[in-house]
Amino acid sequence: MAKPRAFISFEMEDKWARDFLVQQAKDKNNEIEFYDYSVKDPFDFAWKTECAKRIAQTKGTIVLIGATTYRSEAVLWEIAETIRQSNYMFGIQINRDETHIIPQGLPSANVIRWNFADIITWLSSWG
Repeated sequence: MAKPRAFISFEMEDKWARDFLVQQAKDKNNEIEFYDYSVKDPFDFAWKTECAKRIAQTKGTIVLIGATTYRSEAVLWEIAETIRQSNYMFGIQINRDETHIIPQGLPSANVIRWNFADIITWLSSWG
């Protein structure tokens, strides 16, 4: 499988989950590698333009779903931009024992629990 390029959308309080996902990909014996397309200075003047470019450089977006993700203006915009660009998208519930509200625009059928094998399966479906 070619190494997929994925945009990872997350609320800043859940940065630990993004870091863990990237590290888990490095630690596993597989062909998965995430490219860091995160925007370092969100909401600066050119944020949406830069974000749209980064989403366009990927095959899809992974939305990390935590307690407040559903109300994050940035995440909601990234989901809408992913849809606008007709890219693939799936979400991951980041807490093992909690189910958080799914952000608007992300189909519930495209949300999984944190399981690296399932993550690989979703990424593989991106073709």
